[in-house]
Amino acid sequence: MTRTNFLAFFPASVCLLAAVPLAAQDNAHEGGHSEQAATAATPSVSEAAKEASSEVEHPDSATFILADYGNGGFPIATSVPQAQAFFDNGIELAFAFAHQEAIDAMAEAARLDPACAMCLAGHAYTLGPTLNYGKTMEERAEPHALAKRALDLAGAGTSDLERGWAAALVERFRPQGTEEDRDKAYAKAMAALAARFPEHDTFQVLAADAQMSSDYTAESMVAANRLIEPVLARNPDHTGAMHFYIHSTEIGGEPGKAEAYADRLAALELDASHLVHMPSHTYYWVGRYQDAADANRKAVQIGEHQAMAMDDEDPMAVWGIPYHTHNVIFGLGGAMMAGDSRTALMLARPLVERAQSREEGSSFGQLLMSAGYFAFGRFESPEVVLDLPEPRLPYLKAAWRYARGEALAFLGDTEGAAKERDAIPMRVELPEDEEENRLAAADQMLAITRAVLTGRLAMMDGRYRDAAASFAEAAQIEETEDFSRFSDPPAFWYPVRRDLAQALLAAGDEQAALREARATLEVRPRDPVAVELVARLAA
Repeated sequence: MTRTNFLAFFPASVCLLAAVPLAAQDNAHEGGHSEQAATAATPSVSEAAKEASSEVEHPDSATFILADYGNGGFPIATSVPQAQAFFDNGIELAFAFAHQEAIDAMAEAARLDPACAMCLAGHAYTLGPTLNYGKTMEERAEPHALAKRALDLAGAGTSDLERGWAAALVERFRPQGTEEDRDKAYAKAMAALAARFPEHDTFQVLAADAQMSSDYTAESMVAANRLIEPVLARNPDHTGAMHFYIHSTEIGGEPGKAEAYADRLAALELDASHLVHMPSHTYYWVGRYQDAADANRKAVQIGEHQAMAMDDEDPMAVWGIPYHTHNVIFGLGGAMMAGDSRTALMLARPLVERAQSREEGSSFGQLLMSAGYFAFGRFESPEVVLDLPEPRLPYLKAAWRYARGEALAFLGDTEGAAKERDAIPMRVELPEDEEENRLAAADQMLAITRAVLTGRLAMMDGRYRDAAASFAEAAQIEETEDFSRFSDPPAFWYPVRRDLAQALLAAGDEQAALREARATLEVRPRDPVAVELVARLAA
């Protein structure tokens, strides 16, 4: 099953800079020596560089060291302490998926020391593809030039490790073949480099990143885990290793393997909103829904503070911060599953406000933003829901109709709820120029919400077998490969199969209800409704 990442819909263009010194960070040591042993024995080059950087103004640059974004970096061949500091910070930021900030840091390192091969290599790396964002061959031209220059400079005075990374980056960006060809060539080169330097934590993580970015299959994630797990055994607080391990175990279908590291990452209380958010990927899929909600609430608050620091009068500016929308939607997923109305509505209200103001948007984006309306239908007072203005975009209109249907059902107005259900179209009509980008899952969502409301109304009328049939229809669509691949978090807020179990129980079929409740737990671990049903029926 192919997993679809929600992040491609959102911008990655906003940078927050703060002129503060870095905390101590993990540092690599050249060759096969342990990074931990090197840093434990003597003060590292990077620590000295950071101290120097924090005391020096850079009048020609608006880029500063960003603190509390995790750890990373390693001593490189440069005689400029500030260049070393910005290189280290660039690695940290890249591992934290602070993409633009990482680019800026590496560019500053190269500006400070134009002869620094690793500064140029780092700049090339940060301009390249990531787990969330690909790069076209045209977009690879600039990092290719940087990587070639880095390789030219990586002569005397640089290590085999540095020359190897520069050469691997040249392979990644070479204008030959397809993007997939180039990413696989880079992953192969990085795997060989990691094998030569097995105790170099940073390069094990870089190699894992290369593997994951080149191949999204479960088998590829196993290969990435083989690189990451020894790093975590040596250095359990390596933020890059924890970050990628959470991703690799989730994609590989083994989220529980990363649970201890999700807890460690959460305990660090970083200022990197994406790393603060990351434990929720594990928490959600092991059934810790409240923890998933809490992690994203904190990440969203960091984004809001960043927006305030930008001194932008536009109240929508926060939505331009990379990953902010993802944090909101993931937090909603956790909060709705946990029954946390306070967090759900805190996150949903600004999302609904944004949805109502949108005049254009892809089917994909509308599918994601529907989560705000789902939260309103689940938790907001019916009067507030019924007072919401109709949004402009078609799939958001359908989500609005669903929320209104849930509100009217709560009020006992079956006739009104039926009208809202009937107003949800079977298929949205798109302009001809948008038809080729139609998303099947967005149309499937229409069918799910119609069937759920139909089941809800049948339950209210005491037609429990009819309700079971409608909930079964919704559950079957929700669990199809096309729809269930949207798992970051799931596009619909709860597993409808649990409603099927409740309808069967109401119809007097306890055995079938128990079977469906257990099946619910297969698709959504520790679903609280299904857990309660199983406990009651299996007793």
